[in-house]
Amino acid sequence: MKRRTWRGALALVVLGGAVAALALTAGSERHAAAGVERAASRQGTELTSERTGTAQVAAATLGPHVGTGSFQGESPVVADLPVVQAPVVTQIDTRDSENLRAASGTTSNAKDPVVQKKKGGGTISAPLANFDGVCLPFGPPCDEASSCSCLPPDTNGDVGKTQFVQMVNSDFAVYSKTGQVLRHATPINQLWSGVGGECFAHNDGDPVVVYDQFAGRWLLSQFIAQPNAGESYGECVAVSQTDDATGKYYLYEFDFGPDIFLDYPKLGVWRDGYYMSANEFPTGQETSSGAAAIVLERSQMLNGQPARYVWFDESAANPAGGQYIGQLPGDADGARLPPAGEPNVFAEVDDPASIPPTGSDAGFDLRLWRFHVDWANPQSSTFGNDGQPSFTIPVAPFVRPQCVYGYGDCVLQKGGPQGLDVLGDRLMFRLAYRNFGDHESLVLNHTVQVETRMGIRWYEVRDPVGAPAVYQQGTYAPDDSLTNPLSRWMGSVAMDKRGDLAAGFSASGPNDYPSVRYTGRAAGDPLGQLTQAEQVLYTGTGPQTEVEGRWGDYSDLTVDPIDDCTFWYTQEYLATDTVVIGTWRTRVGSFRFPTCK
Repeated sequence: MKRRTWRGALALVVLGGAVAALALTAGSERHAAAGVERAASRQGTELTSERTGTAQVAAATLGPHVGTGSFQGESPVVADLPVVQAPVVTQIDTRDSENLRAASGTTSNAKDPVVQKKKGGGTISAPLANFDGVCLPFGPPCDEASSCSCLPPDTNGDVGKTQFVQMVNSDFAVYSKTGQVLRHATPINQLWSGVGGECFAHNDGDPVVVYDQFAGRWLLSQFIAQPNAGESYGECVAVSQTDDATGKYYLYEFDFGPDIFLDYPKLGVWRDGYYMSANEFPTGQETSSGAAAIVLERSQMLNGQPARYVWFDESAANPAGGQYIGQLPGDADGARLPPAGEPNVFAEVDDPASIPPTGSDAGFDLRLWRFHVDWANPQSSTFGNDGQPSFTIPVAPFVRPQCVYGYGDCVLQKGGPQGLDVLGDRLMFRLAYRNFGDHESLVLNHTVQVETRMGIRWYEVRDPVGAPAVYQQGTYAPDDSLTNPLSRWMGSVAMDKRGDLAAGFSASGPNDYPSVRYTGRAAGDPLGQLTQAEQVLYTGTGPQTEVEGRWGDYSDLTVDPIDDCTFWYTQEYLATDTVVIGTWRTRVGSFRFPTCK
């Protein structure tokens, strides 16, 4: 992920110079020996915060830490906001990358027993809707230009009753389901243009949009990553007043103080709250201290009332020799709410290098935390077993790749100077939950290494809150020709109302530009196998020529609430360059299983 602080802007030239291997920052009392590092630039630019000096951070306490966000009123009608012309870009910010270890790549000799080496042949549909989203204004003409002038895009989106909303760094746009632009690319902070505050002053990115289908509302968010003196790190959250994403929003600023930066925030919808995971970085440190688990008061936010938050600081509960990090919160799909009173669940997947195993544990584990919030008495809220996982479930061994700025275990691409970012050290957005009535399921994924290529490790977990068990798991890494081994990575997975499972991802190889693809398995097909044909949503026309290989940092597969069958996927690709910086574009598309009616 991005390791903000931003490094300095990159001039539009290819810069030479050797790269030094990264070394983990020495631990403090807030963090254990291992952690996510804010990797320094290949150009040698120092990573510094606008808050200078080394922070003197007190020993962490788990919590619950309870606070109240600032309700800042209403946004203007989005349709009436002025269309902001994206600036003419002469330089670009390559945003910092989070990495669990140095750039030397993996030394694991684990054998993955669940690799799928052949593609499926099932009848998943060809793309239905298929249109361009927001783009970086370099190279060929770019209709919906991001104002960010940065890499990577952090592409995500969600689908509502009649609209698709896409967010990238640091803009959002609204489309009809046929691709008509209903709201041109708009800087996210313009939602706060009428009220001011930090959320208007900062347009820092790491955006997430979710559609709350249970209430018919949109939630748009981004973080505050570069606070000025007297300001706080925080999360900006806008909740629509109706199901029209071009209307008005209730505006919130959740300030978390000047001492802990919450990076890589990811949000999920649940019955009793909007849940958020993040990675914690104490001010003045380049290494993470642990994970944050936070819930925002959904019922208040839907009504434009002051809303509280409950925050658990997991750095106080880190295991010996490691950290709890790279988590996701459950995000409920479908027409059925989670059962009343059921806690949400947070997940991460670890290998022996990230959390040293103990006893007979082989170290390849899925960890789940039950997060119960009590809004009547927030101090009674609980997270796991006093911060330790509620459940630790062994999973099949895998090799965790590690790519840092184009070096290490990176994805090959045609025509580019470096490999592409993998982000194999965390779960990929989303942790999709579904209540089928007779059972509940979670589906999740992360990138793993299979021989010389990358693949998608995916899981379905049944009864995730009560007595969770891995119902099925697999690694999708089909064999391709020896001269062009394709990697599949940066995935996102979800299920429709029948239990059909789909996966969207990037694909790239030494003779292929990065493309956007998807596949899946129909309910009732052999377990652990993505049995459907691999479909191409869009093939890029150029390589990532930016010298650090930034990619992602995430993508998003969601399910249409109207039929609960149609999947919508958004992901980045690349166009032909006219300068040396990769001209990222984004694509939005939909597809479905023919058996889902």
